[in-house]
Amino acid sequence: LNSAELDEARAIADEHNVVLMDATTVLHMPLYQELRRRMDAGDFGRMNLAQLNFGSYKEYGDLTNRFFNRNLAGGAMLDIGVYALSVMRLFMASQPAEVVSLGNTCETGVDVAGGIVCRNAEQQLGVVSLTLHSKQPKRSVISFDKCYIEVNEYPRADHATIVWTADGHREEVHAGTEAYALCYEMADLEKAVAGDDSKRELLDYASDVMELMTKLRADWGVVYPEEE
Repeated sequence: LNSAELDEARAIADEHNVVLMDATTVLHMPLYQELRRRMDAGDFGRMNLAQLNFGSYKEYGDLTNRFFNRNLAGGAMLDIGVYALSVMRLFMASQPAEVVSLGNTCETGVDVAGGIVCRNAEQQLGVVSLTLHSKQPKRSVISFDKCYIEVNEYPRADHATIVWTADGHREEVHAGTEAYALCYEMADLEKAVAGDDSKRELLDYASDVMELMTKLRADWGVVYPEEE
């Protein structure tokens, strides 16, 4: 549910010499691995801004379902925010140190919408909007000096469009297959168990995302029973 629980899980895994891995799909999709490879090679120039939307329409009629149920760790942040924040963090040079936000809660006490702005030491910005009560496109735009990259349906994306600043031409990038998302998670776990440090380090990104989510929920006053 929070950073303290994740820290405890990591410590137990280390104590027993087992591999702990976050199954959030965006950490494992080949598309993001390819885009990050090109980013790290300097193809895109400096990353300046990440903008991400994620909106689902969930009826308020049944507030006992998992989306709104405080006893089931409901709310937009843990249900859909994790995907947006994971994409944002993958393209940032470091963890955001400054975070400002506004969050709306429903009568059960969980968050149903949020607007978030983050900034790290490199002055890279992340802007995220989330809602469980309005349909939005799952759209991410990562802006660099030389281009911007647009990824739609980003939680399990296998396709991105790069629009180059100099002449406006569009480059289509395909990597992986959406239907194999869970297979990529298992493959990365196998590689991590076999000693691939690049796969083991994915948990550091997950820890950064959990730290952001924990802070945001605290700022919004969203507390689950186990945390009281």
